[in-house]
Amino acid sequence: MSESLVEVTFALDDPSLDDNERQEFTKKLLKQLREQGDAETLERTDDLDAEVGSKGGLDKLVGVLTATVPLDKVISFMGFVGGKFAEKPMKIHVKDGDREVTIETTGEKAALIGEKIAKGVLDTMRKDLANG
Repeated sequence: MSESLVEVTFALDDPSLDDNERQEFTKKLLKQLREQGDAETLERTDDLDAEVGSKGGLDKLVGVLTATVPLDKVISFMGFVGGKFAEKPMKIHVKDGDREVTIETTGEKAALIGEKIAKGVLDTMRKDLANG
């Protein structure tokens, strides 16, 4: 079985913070996640709804990161992210092939969500292999 990669997009979802505060949190988290090393790719998320005439492709969503994570590292990755968000509200969007789910939670629950995601993807892969 080839290594499965899961795309995880997550954002600080705290309405009490302004854009500058969310951006500063994300900037620090991006550096920490790169040092942690579970993600194969990690970047600020492009704004796909940028206005016509904007710099297209250069616009980024404030406070949003997207990572590509090997399936065997999803639990560790989400645990690390959850530790950084702690009790802060967050949104997580996970994509595996054509399957997607969006979850609103707090950082403290992120590791549990990572475990459920990994188990769900593995179960689906096993079923796909069994069905040929």
